[in-house]
Amino acid sequence: MVALIHLLFYSLMSVAGGDWVGNGGNVISCGDSLRLLDYYEAEEQRGIALDLGNESMSFQQKVYYVLHRLENVNPTRAKMYKKWFHTFDAETQWFFIGKFLPIRDSGVVIIPEVCNIQQIAIQRPTALIMPGDQRYVIDVRLFERLSEADKAGLILHELIYREAIESGFTSSPGVRYFNQVVSSSLMKNFDSRMMLDLVRTAGLKHVDYHGYAVGLEAAQYHEDGNLKTAMVWSGELHGQNIKGKYVNFHPNGKIESFLYTSVDNYVFTFNGQSLPISHDGPLSRTLLLKFHPNGNLMSGSVKSKTPFILNGKTVLLSNLNGAVTFCPDGQLHTGIIESPEYSGPVPSKPEEMCPHHGSSQ
Repeated sequence: MVALIHLLFYSLMSVAGGDWVGNGGNVISCGDSLRLLDYYEAEEQRGIALDLGNESMSFQQKVYYVLHRLENVNPTRAKMYKKWFHTFDAETQWFFIGKFLPIRDSGVVIIPEVCNIQQIAIQRPTALIMPGDQRYVIDVRLFERLSEADKAGLILHELIYREAIESGFTSSPGVRYFNQVVSSSLMKNFDSRMMLDLVRTAGLKHVDYHGYAVGLEAAQYHEDGNLKTAMVWSGELHGQNIKGKYVNFHPNGKIESFLYTSVDNYVFTFNGQSLPISHDGPLSRTLLLKFHPNGNLMSGSVKSKTPFILNGKTVLLSNLNGAVTFCPDGQLHTGIIESPEYSGPVPSKPEEMCPHHGSSQ
């Protein structure tokens, strides 16, 4: 098919010139055919097979179908989008008289010569929603001509764009690509690493990674692309809340280490016994918690004379060189035993205490 390159460069409208700043959703019109630009681009240019549920489903049902599937691998984002979808209609101005002034935020798009791009929706950033305004403005004449799948896709586009605008986006290519993938059959096989790659490609700022909601603004990565360091937005480790911690990850996605203070008062349970991780010194002191690749605690600081079961006997355990250390199976590796009745061996070499240390992988 003969096509021309249709260049739609984003242009930030000048306030002095009286133009309004916003971001839009587009459709491609080819004769009597009207398609959401996101989905046209997915199928015709990228070969991405869309999957928005059964043909008989309404566009509302299709939106939930996509978000329920997203929830399997990215529950934090899916929950946020569902919340916004719940108020979508109440936040939308549907108009049928007049037209949009064009907002060129689509990037580079290739369309057939006989087709053209039309603006169907504009979304106001929160800072530009004045009293009496709505967040979304949609041309109902175009919306009613779309298929149920494309209607759902437009709403998904706006939900994704809402997040993107709040992250400072000024153009839509990354939003369209994210919409294309989450609306496709590819999502059936997605895992944490694939979701991380998609979010990074789209330019979004947070993701769920191996059970933790993490921010990616200051993230670092292993050579293989797995997450190395990131800020935890929400999540628990061994039942302990680690929200706000800047953590290091092992390549397998398990947490490797993070800094804490004595005010955190973590209590970890190993082999049926509770071990308080704390510090006797100043509250302002920061300490390091380290974990084996299998997820078990490797080292941390405990209060002096903490009760601990060792070889079936209760001993009083204190730190050695500022911390106690544990084998991958949760058994004590090093520490100070302050119990005169205990006469068992206290090996000091790792190979003596953790003969299967290599099995922690």
